[in-house]
Amino acid sequence: MTIRSISITRRLVISVLLLELLTAFALIVAVTVHEHHIELKAFDATVTGTAETLMGAVQDAEDQGDNVMLDLRGVQLSNNALYRVEDERGQVLGSFGDSAMLSRALLNPPGFFEAKIGHVGYRFFVLHGVRTIDPGQANGGVSHSISIVYGIPVRRVWHEVIESIRFFALATALLLSITTILMVLLVRRHLAPVHELAHEADRISSRNWQFDAPASAKETVELRPLAKALESALMRVQLSFEQQKRFTSDAAHELKTDVAIVKSSLQLLSMRKRTVDEYSEGLALSLDDFTRLESTVEKLLTLARLEQPADRADGAPSTCSLRKAVEEAVHQSKPFAELKMIEVIVEVRDTAAISLDGRDALLLCSNILVNALQHSHEREKVCVKLVRRDADVVLTVQDWGEGISEEDRPYLFDPFYRGDISRSRKSGSTGLGLSICKAICTRGGGSIEISNHPAGGALVTVILPASDSTSISKELSA
Repeated sequence: MTIRSISITRRLVISVLLLELLTAFALIVAVTVHEHHIELKAFDATVTGTAETLMGAVQDAEDQGDNVMLDLRGVQLSNNALYRVEDERGQVLGSFGDSAMLSRALLNPPGFFEAKIGHVGYRFFVLHGVRTIDPGQANGGVSHSISIVYGIPVRRVWHEVIESIRFFALATALLLSITTILMVLLVRRHLAPVHELAHEADRISSRNWQFDAPASAKETVELRPLAKALESALMRVQLSFEQQKRFTSDAAHELKTDVAIVKSSLQLLSMRKRTVDEYSEGLALSLDDFTRLESTVEKLLTLARLEQPADRADGAPSTCSLRKAVEEAVHQSKPFAELKMIEVIVEVRDTAAISLDGRDALLLCSNILVNALQHSHEREKVCVKLVRRDADVVLTVQDWGEGISEEDRPYLFDPFYRGDISRSRKSGSTGLGLSICKAICTRGGGSIEISNHPAGGALVTVILPASDSTSISKELSA
């Protein structure tokens, strides 16, 4: 399956360029509207000025009557301009263009209008005014009502607008080209910490766990959390990897030792002929060795199962009564307690359910209680308490034994760790009990701690979240 390659640099550049193009398009639209407005005002001013010039060009005809004429000398008309000038009697003083259309246009009120002549758009201005001839005479001169319509092609406006847009578009294209080059260089430069971080992470292997995020990544605000997360994640992975290696090595050593003991016992029996009693005694010892080997394997399988995610096909978490698990564990360990003449005091103040399988809860309580009995001296006592604390269920087991040494404390939950004689092979311990307890508590979303009690001995504290379970409550009430 081909993995699609995605470039952050390319995406950033394309995104910024698209934003710049949209901005440039919006600016071009704004410039077009603005330039059209400005050019149209200038165009209208030109048309209005020319129409007023035509009004001023109306002169006395110098005949015996009071007639007027249009004198275009000194009047500059635009190319392709159309106009028509009439007096109050409808006499045409001057005209150029479609006479019928211009004549109808004179009937319009004063102001601007647009019309098409052929395929060319024109903008016209209609002017109605009074022209006084010879105002210096005694009678104040003769006044004439003059009507003028004047228009020129409106494409002149769009020509100026297009020229402005062309200049702006070329300038924008040039700026976008420069921006693209600079942006690619800057993005690559600013993404250099990412490549440095990836290069440093690529150096990690099963033999080299050292990872030190580069200074550039630590100084970058956006990369600082990622660098810290990588460092902490690698520390956890390294710790887990080392624990797995140590666990595998210890498990192999334990099993090899047990197998070697069984093998040596059987070899010893086969070295010479022995009596039936000697064979029976040797087979009994071998059977004990096999039993210890079987116990170790069972505990290894249990620990492996507990460290795997819970498999619940129906999606509903298993629940059980921790109180019943405590009571059953006390009942099972009663012979051992009586053998050492140890009094087990049980104080239960809660009946809440926990999110654990009943067998795991029993295994948790049994391992903790047996561990406390092993650490206790004869004729001592072990106190077991179960109480409710807010949303949690707290189980404490206290003994009055030798307590926990400071050098053993960090390794108490490590598999196969034996800190003293009570956890040695002579006592039958495999060093997996507390590891299994830790795995069970983690599986149930809780925690386990072992500390020294001020009054002496060790104090085991298990905290598990309570689970609201109607079925458990009914079972307990029954």
